[in-house]
Order: sequence, then C-alpha cells, then structure tokens
Amino acid sequence: MTEISKKKIPFCPLLSAGAPDSRICLQENCAWWMASTKTCSVYVIAHNNVLDIKSKQGK
Repeated sequence: MTEISKKKIPFCPLLSAGAPDSRICLQENCAWWMASTKTCSVYVIAHNNVLDIKSKQGK
C-alpha cells in the first residue's frame, strides 16, 4: 500500500486508542459519525478544541 493511499483510509481515534494497531473508521455504522458532514464528530470536537487552545495562547 502506498503512502498516499494510507492517508485516505480514515482511522477511528476511539477504537484505535490503546490498541496495538489502528482501527478503521466504521463511518455510517458508528454512533460518532455525522452523515451531514461525512465527518467523525470526535475529529470535529478535537479540531475545535485545538482552535480554542490556539486562540487562548494568542491572548
């Protein structure tokens, strides 16, 4: 598998936590999946937290 194709595989941060290997995102079969944005809500929460932290560091 090439490096480019590996980047396109969505990995689940919840299933992968503490596991010896990365687990693939279940997308529509996952309770954390947001169909309207085709995004994992865990990633959205994490992204928003990073932006919040960065804005607080700039103050």
